Amino acid sequence: MKTKLRAVLFLFFGLIQFSNAQATKYGMLVRTTLDPFQGWNGSHAGNLSITVGSNSVSEGSNTTANVVVEYTFFYVTDNPISIVCSSRTAGNKDGSDCTLNKTIGYDKETFDSGYFGGCIGDAEMMGIYLPQPVNTNYCKNDMITLTRGWNWQYRYDSGTWTNFPSNYQAQRSISFNMATLGGSDGKKKLQIRTGYGTSFTDEIIYDIIPCPPSLIGLPDTKATTCVDKNDGQLVLTYDRDLVANEKFLFTFFKQPGNITVGLSDYSIDATNRKLSFTNVPAGNYSFKYQTFIGTQETSTNPSPDPTFTISIPEALKFQVTDLQPQCNNDQGKIIITATGGTGTYFYKIDSNPEVQFTSSTGEINVSSGEHSIKVRDTNSCIDLSANQ
Repeated sequence: MKTKLRAVLFLFFGLIQFSNAQATKYGMLVRTTLDPFQGWNGSHAGNLSITVGSNSVSEGSNTTANVVVEYTFFYVTDNPISIVCSSRTAGNKDGSDCTLNKTIGYDKETFDSGYFGGCIGDAEMMGIYLPQPVNTNYCKNDMITLTRGWNWQYRYDSGTWTNFPSNYQAQRSISFNMATLGGSDGKKKLQIRTGYGTSFTDEIIYDIIPCPPSLIGLPDTKATTCVDKNDGQLVLTYDRDLVANEKFLFTFFKQPGNITVGLSDYSIDATNRKLSFTNVPAGNYSFKYQTFIGTQETSTNPSPDPTFTISIPEALKFQVTDLQPQCNNDQGKIIITATGGTGTYFYKIDSNPEVQFTSSTGEINVSSGEHSIKVRDTNSCIDLSANQ
């Protein structure tokens, strides 16, 4: 008998604990706004009620000369599927008493808010509930956005609960980061809860991870050397030294289309905190990055993603103009005119040595017959459209 009694007591205790946990997970905040004086058309009697499962909020007529706003908070401990709203007046002077009813669908996991316009005032129903996020890894600079709350508190590593600053209170949604709150350095967990007054629903928990180095200024880029080369360059400057065994991880997206491309050929200048990428094709890019300290990942860089453009130089082009000899034994001439490209131009006729242009136009003596002519710029770019 003693063994059985222990089993029954244990089971009973377990049920009590489970019920208490459920009781603080979901909340409802009802804000009623009651019209001044005698209600609708001079009525001295009226009411407004909101019922959610086993919980009800009931208000009578406001007999003052001012609008009265009241808040009522309760935990939703059962499983209602609707919010039942009703309101009425009695004793209107002209006999036109008011009766209004409304049913609002309710799911405690997803309900945000609902509204009821009654005879003596209005009511707004606000679900109070913070679902545990799937991604819990946040660094102190990452923005966290939460909804379906009202008053907000936080703590680190199961320490003392602290109120969010006043500008976050009485807000259905908030956005913040731990750097703004302060106190996260050296901590492993951030806990947050919401509710009304001193009543709060269950907390949610974030894991505090390191932040990656931040980028300083805009990406520094160099165009490709030629229109047909994929040798653009990208240089990024970051704001802190890397710790032991810390490595960067980048994901680049070519735009438009957000197409993932592999740009992994980079070097690190740790002294100047610079990353240099080479062999980057021309185009518009965005990218994300993070670092790993051993196997510990840091946060991904915040949105909006950094962007940069690798441009291409103006294409090199050249034209050849023939100047025929005036006499049978004279040499002819050609005029080579080059445009685009980069820097100085060079030309080569047949197998003769290469000659540097003294200007963008060169006049050259040539013998009669066919000749092979090639022109390049300082980067050895050539005219891809020329028949040579």
